[in-house]
Amino acid sequence: MTNKWKRVTIALLVISAFALIAMTPLTRGMVMKDVLYSSIVWVESKGNANAKSRDGSLGIVQIKPVMVKEVNRICKIKKLDKKFTLADRKNPRKSEEMFWIYQEFYNPDINWDTITRKDMETLARRWNGGPNGDRKRATKKYWRKVSKRFNLELEERELAELKIN
Repeated sequence: MTNKWKRVTIALLVISAFALIAMTPLTRGMVMKDVLYSSIVWVESKGNANAKSRDGSLGIVQIKPVMVKEVNRICKIKKLDKKFTLADRKNPRKSEEMFWIYQEFYNPDINWDTITRKDMETLARRWNGGPNGDRKRATKKYWRKVSKRFNLELEERELAELKIN
């Protein structure tokens, strides 16, 4: 990489960092949540709603049958008028809904408006390894994959935002 390209790259990163900082907390939080979720989708299935793994996971975020049962249990506890089926794992909208119901239940202390990188790591690792997944050594590799994709997607969004403005 030439010095000119290094300077251009650094300038773009600095500009994008200022753009991200300038967002209101609510907007920033929404963007971070959205990018985190799409990064997890990419790592799990590359967006294929019909993706299936050997362990019985299915859909864009690779939901196991036990997860559907758990989300239904959470809905009952929280008195949500929802009941998911195994077939809902192939529905991207319902898969996302199950994902966030699970996350909000097992991560009650996360401030969704000012979500931090550490919070996102916790969310991703708990998705991969269960409610205590953030403490499991086995989920570190998963976080590295999600984090790498997260950085790429965030950079793409910031560059697109710069082009719009």
